[in-house]
Amino acid sequence: MDLEAIKVLLDSQERTFRTATDLIVDQFKSRIQEAEVTIQDLTRSLEFSQAEVKDLQREVKELRKFESESKSTSEVLKAQIKDIEQRQNYQEDYSRRNNLRIRGIEEKPGETWEEMAISVSNLNEGKLPLPAVKLERAHRTGTVSSSRSRVVIARFEKFHEREAVMFIDLVSF
Repeated sequence: MDLEAIKVLLDSQERTFRTATDLIVDQFKSRIQEAEVTIQDLTRSLEFSQAEVKDLQREVKELRKFESESKSTSEVLKAQIKDIEQRQNYQEDYSRRNNLRIRGIEEKPGETWEEMAISVSNLNEGKLPLPAVKLERAHRTGTVSSSRSRVVIARFEKFHEREAVMFIDLVSF
């Protein structure tokens, strides 16, 4: 084999090697570019996820703050409700202090509250010298029964008048 043939053969092998090497390099470049694109996509996705996590953490913090404020507001409102209920109970009790339950007054058909008030006022006549007692209202409570008369609730205008009537009834027994 002469030198020229070896040179042609070496050139041919060099071109084949370069072509194969260029092909392999191109494939590596292509894979590297794909990997870079994938890495960029993953980086963007990670950044978005991190931003979303930060937003969610901020929202959770705000919700916890709102929850604690709501709990404290709720406790204050519960305390106020309890206080109002106590005041209401006191007012109901206080408003009833002028009331007196009277049993044994005969019931008349079609009787009005004014007639009932007159009947209650006439109960104490002649027992003790007492100025005329003023009633705001007198009415019966309970269900109508033929065997017994219903209880009368008399509301006096003044507490001391109620007490005087109570005293008269106690002394008369």
